[in-house]
Amino acid sequence: MNLNDIADRFKKRPQDVVGIDLSSGGAQVVRIKKNNDHNVVTGVGIFPDHPFPPETPPPQPLVLPPQLKAKYACLTVPADGAIVKLLSFPGAFDDGGIDKLVESLGIENVDDYRIGYKVITEGHGKQESRVMGVAVPNTELEMACAMLPAGLPAPFAIEIAGLATMSSFLHSPLPEIESDASAVMDFGPNRTSFAIFNRGNLALFRRFDVGAADVVRKVQSTLGVDHETAQGIISDGAFDISQAVNDVIGPIVKQMVVSRDFVERRENCHVKKLYTAGSLVKSRDSLDVVRSGLGVELDSWNPFEGLEVTEGAIPEELQGQEWRFSAATGAVLGMFEDLA
Repeated sequence: MNLNDIADRFKKRPQDVVGIDLSSGGAQVVRIKKNNDHNVVTGVGIFPDHPFPPETPPPQPLVLPPQLKAKYACLTVPADGAIVKLLSFPGAFDDGGIDKLVESLGIENVDDYRIGYKVITEGHGKQESRVMGVAVPNTELEMACAMLPAGLPAPFAIEIAGLATMSSFLHSPLPEIESDASAVMDFGPNRTSFAIFNRGNLALFRRFDVGAADVVRKVQSTLGVDHETAQGIISDGAFDISQAVNDVIGPIVKQMVVSRDFVERRENCHVKKLYTAGSLVKSRDSLDVVRSGLGVELDSWNPFEGLEVTEGAIPEELQGQEWRFSAATGAVLGMFEDLA
């Protein structure tokens, strides 16, 4: 252990952090304080007038009210141009494996990306290491940080929204996470993330170039309505749009079935339930397409379950919409865990 390692142990780690999920629908914000072994939600808010990416850059600075203004911020971005792969490497993975990681990600110009990784399982001898590799375009990261140009909160970490949602799921107190195999599907605006966990370990992760915005556009063209009306139809289920929805997400559900079957054979497990997140969780037709395609039970989770929530932290108009804060919550809880 060198002197820098010793000094790092005595650095004060962030204990009061705000998670900010940046998306086309605005900024979803959660402030969480770490109190010994307890994580406490002290404030929640949505700022729809701050879409990301902004229609006309540069972005408008995000000014948070005092209840949400922590010292540090964990940001999540859609990262539509990111490269995300769950990779396997022979033996142990150490710093010497970075070159292999970059090569496996297929990045042409390394200087254009911020690259990170997380070792999921560490291999020994002939056993493989499983590593999640991520490369996000610098332009998107710079634009996200520009939303917090000065003062508090200061950007501390940036993560892809779909991955942060998976982190939220893993931190939920669902008993089957550690004892069984579960799948998670996150409907992002332009990308859908799909993961399978076996006894708490990531066994598969895929991103598809189809999202909730594609469903909205399909409904618009099918019914001849405007964007806002299409969103309402998708949410309230007043019209039968099952065929339009199936045309959009049916093909990716078929790919999920193939991926699920592969993991079940490789891991000798059985996925009994799929947890859903994202803007299509309130769409009955979308969920029906997924349910019938995968043949599993569907459910969702409350990202604040298992956390302490102070009185008044969740505004009355947002109660019942806790699912909207999965990515923001997962980003903060993941950061706390990494710094533990």
